[in-house]
Amino acid sequence: MAEKITRENKLNEVITKYPAAREVFIKHGMPKYAGRLPSENLEFFCRMHRVNIEQLLDELNKAAELS
Repeated sequence: MAEKITRENKLNEVITKYPAAREVFIKHGMPKYAGRLPSENLEFFCRMHRVNIEQLLDELNKAAELS
C-alpha cells in the first residue's frame, strides 16, 4: 500500500513517487507540459487553483494506489 499523501507534501515529490498523480494535477490546473516540476506544497497548489484540499488529497491517494 502507498504511503498516504498529506497537505504538507510537495507537488514534485508526489509526482516523482506516484507518476499517476500527474493526471490529477493536470485535471486541476497544472500545465500539461510543465518542464520542471513545481516544488510548492499541496496547500499552496489548492489556493492557487481554487481546489478543495480534501478532494485533491482523496484523488491523489487513489492515484497513488494505482502507481
